[in-house]
Amino acid sequence: MQAHIFKSRKNPDMYLFVREGQEMDELDPMVRERLGELAFVMALDLSDDRPLARSDTATVRSHIEKLGFHLQMPPTAENWAHWDNLKAGIRAGKETPD
Repeated sequence: MQAHIFKSRKNPDMYLFVREGQEMDELDPMVRERLGELAFVMALDLSDDRPLARSDTATVRSHIEKLGFHLQMPPTAENWAHWDNLKAGIRAGKETPD
């Protein structure tokens, strides 16, 4: 699936994924209002072998197919800490050596 990604100018780190060619007026008005003005970021192939930084590709595709969009919210401090730990090879519940 080809998708277009837009960044919300109103809400930092909030991204909207839609299918390629989708018109913005097809989106729920509440979604459009919440995001405010959008800036195009990139086109992206959402194939299974394409990892995404903060989301699972299958989940993004599923949301686009079912809802017409996928909204990537800004990460919380807890999510950032978890992501940093994974990059360092530390898994939740795993004890670190002394």
